Amino acid sequence: MKDHACIVTHGYHTDIALKIYSNRIFLIITHFKKFGSLIAISRGTSVCQYNNSIYSTKILFGKDDVEIMAAARYIAEQINADKPLLISISLKDYELDTLKTIVKTINDMKAW
Repeated sequence: MKDHACIVTHGYHTDIALKIYSNRIFLIITHFKKFGSLIAISRGTSVCQYNNSIYSTKILFGKDDVEIMAAARYIAEQINADKPLLISISLKDYELDTLKTIVKTINDMKAW
């Protein structure tokens, strides 16, 4: 398993770091070579018939922005982690194709 990757999204150098701990997964995604907003994400289950997962998000520090929260939730849903996530995210754009490229890279890196 790789613990970091460097990719280009929309012409921006993107650093991705992944660290798996016994109780959570720490993920850093940045265009700025520094930490961004820190978001805790945990997965619960729905009580409805569709058996969907429900993700709860909480900003621990940083910018409390709808776009950042939506991006973090999208990433959590797409990588299907088996532990709670701690995501530091700081991007110049949060467009869907940027997030899809990031998710593909994380899915290539992960070992769960």
